[in-house]
Amino acid sequence: MNKFYLFFALLIVLSGGALFHFQYVGNSVDANVNSRQESPGFNSLFDEIKKITAEASKPPVLPDTESKVPVVMYHYVRIVDKVKDPLGYDLSINPTDFEKQMKYLKDQGYTTIHLEDLLDKKVPKKAIVLSFDDGLEDFYTTALPILQKYGFTASDAVITGMIGQHEHMTNDQIRECIKAGIEITSHTVTHFDMSKLTKEQLHKQLAESKSYLEKTFGIKVDGFIYPSGRYNDLAVQTVKDEGYKIAATTKYGEADLAKDNILLLPRVRIDNRDSYNGFVKKLERVEESKK
Repeated sequence: MNKFYLFFALLIVLSGGALFHFQYVGNSVDANVNSRQESPGFNSLFDEIKKITAEASKPPVLPDTESKVPVVMYHYVRIVDKVKDPLGYDLSINPTDFEKQMKYLKDQGYTTIHLEDLLDKKVPKKAIVLSFDDGLEDFYTTALPILQKYGFTASDAVITGMIGQHEHMTNDQIRECIKAGIEITSHTVTHFDMSKLTKEQLHKQLAESKSYLEKTFGIKVDGFIYPSGRYNDLAVQTVKDEGYKIAATTKYGEADLAKDNILLLPRVRIDNRDSYNGFVKKLERVEESKK
């Protein structure tokens, strides 16, 4: 808009100068043309007007963004014996495979962002959210160094009632994660099934976990992850009432920010059953769906 104002201002100045020249100097049209051709200042002004006119006529450059983004879901990053602990195996990703997956993302030009970044409803091309559930200690000891190696960030959902307990991060470890640029989201106080809780119980789980994280670590917590992906209408409404702005489930799929409920975003689960090849295939399907 400023370019248009400048363009018209220059036209007024130029027109006024020409009128003065014609009226009081009495030069012929040919003389004025010759004068313009011989005057560096006039040529410079004329060229600037042409430049402004050309730029103003260009179509606007749209940002390189899109509204669909995969929100990947991880739990443990560790080595687990499939025979001795089949459930733990399905909740884990082998660190070697995890690093291969991160290298793939780097090689393919992906950009990692936080869950809260989805609130803008537009994300950079090939953006991805790496979300980790439960605030587990191996996120700090194993996943974080690999993420940092590739210049990536992530979002970690913390169960506040489990901080410092078996296999879960301590307060100091969470602080280190925050310093490293990791987003911390809420995963309730005790990881109860939210579809079975009363309004009062939901309030306790949501309000206390949010308050603890914000006061203890001096951060703003807008994101929430439903424990085990379970919820009902009351749970979703209470999440909203307690001040959370964005939440994710365990429902499979890419997040479509133009259509999905921002408090019920789906995710792409990744674990040992996928390994490296399964991870690549899932992301390829996501990218294909964007076309």
